[in-house]
Amino acid sequence: MSLSRLGDWLASTTVAGILGTGSVAIDVDILFRRALIFSKLFTKNWGHPKTYKELVKHKKDVMSQRRVGQCIESLKVDMIVEKQQIAEGVRILDGKFRSPHAIMYPKQLPGCLQWAHWRAYLPNIPRKGVCIHLSGTGDHSYIRRELGFARGLLEEGVGSILLQNPFYGDRKPPSQFRSSLENVSDLFVMGAALVSECNYLISWAISEGYGPIALSGVSMGGFMASLAATNVCVPVGVIPCMSWTTAAPTFTEDFEALFLGALRNAINYDQLQRQIEDQEYLKKLSSISDVNWVDEMHERNSANGLGSAYNMMCILMDEFTCLANYPIPIDTSLCTAIVAEHDAYVLRSHGAVDFEEVWPGMRVVEMRRMGHVTAYLYGHHLFREIVTQTLRRME
Repeated sequence: MSLSRLGDWLASTTVAGILGTGSVAIDVDILFRRALIFSKLFTKNWGHPKTYKELVKHKKDVMSQRRVGQCIESLKVDMIVEKQQIAEGVRILDGKFRSPHAIMYPKQLPGCLQWAHWRAYLPNIPRKGVCIHLSGTGDHSYIRRELGFARGLLEEGVGSILLQNPFYGDRKPPSQFRSSLENVSDLFVMGAALVSECNYLISWAISEGYGPIALSGVSMGGFMASLAATNVCVPVGVIPCMSWTTAAPTFTEDFEALFLGALRNAINYDQLQRQIEDQEYLKKLSSISDVNWVDEMHERNSANGLGSAYNMMCILMDEFTCLANYPIPIDTSLCTAIVAEHDAYVLRSHGAVDFEEVWPGMRVVEMRRMGHVTAYLYGHHLFREIVTQTLRRME
C-alpha cells in the first residue's frame, strides 16, 4: 500500500466511526479549536499604517488589474535549485527564489520572509501536468502535502510543487509563536506575496516544459490558491479545498455563541480594540488614499454596537480577502471548489458571496456530513481526484 493510500485508509477508519450527523462534524471543529486555545492570532496589533497604504495601492494598481505577472517580468527574479535527486522514478527538487513581492516592498517581507522556499515531486518521465499546493493554517513543513497530495498524484503521473507560505516554516519570523500571526496586516501581506510567488512558479514551470498547471490548497491554502489564480494570465486549474470567496466570516463570527466561525475566539480582540481607539493610529489610517475605513468603522459600530475592533476586522477582511474585488480567472470552467457541508471554520453564508456568482462557470462539490476537520482527514482522495481530472481536461 502506498503512503498516500495508507493515509487515506487511516483517516477513513478513524473518521468513519465518529461521523454520523452534521452536528458531530461541527462538534469536532469546535473541539479542535478549543484544543488550540494557546494558538492565538494577531497577537500584537493591526500592523503599520504604511503597510496598509502599500497594500491598498498594490491592490488597486496591480492585483485588481491582473498586472502581477507583468510586474514580475520587469524584476528579473532568479530561480535557485539547491538540491536534486531521483529516487524510485521520482525527481525531487528543493529550491528557493526571492519573492517578487519582497523586491517591490522589502519592509513587508524582511529577513527570512523574503525567500520563497519550495519542494517539487515530479514524475521522471516526459514532462506533464503539475499542481502547485499552498499550505493551510499550521502547515510549516512539506510532509502533510507530500502525503496528502504529492505521493498520490505521482501515481497518476501528476507532479506537485509545494510552496512555503510567508510567515511559515523557513519563513517564520523569529519572534512569531508557531502559526500565530502577530499583526492583522501579516495575513494580507501573505496573500499578496503568494499571488506573486505562484505566478512566478507557474512561469518557471512552463519554461521548464511542464504543463498544464493547476493551483490547489486546503483551508487557508485553498483561499490563497484562489487569490493567486486571479492574476494568472493563462488558463490554470484551480481546486480550492475547504475555502470560500472571503475570509471575513471566518475571522469575525463567534461559532460557540452564534453557531458561526470557529476562528473568532482565537483573535486577541481586546488588544486590537486598544490600538484602534488610539487617535494617532486612526489619523494615519484615515490618511490612506482611496479607502474610508475609519469613517465606515464608526458608522458600522453606531449601527450594531459590536465594537470598533470587530467592525474594522470586517472592513479589512472584505477589502483584502473578498474574491469579488479581484479579476476572474481566465477559464472558470477549470475551477472546482470542494467544501464541507457542516464547516464551522469556513462559512458560506452570513454575507459571503456564492462562488458561482463571483466566478460564473465554476462548480462547487460538497462533502456531505463533513465538518472542516473531518473533511481534511477524510477528503484527500477526493481532492486528488479533482486535481487529476482538471489537469487531464486541460491536456
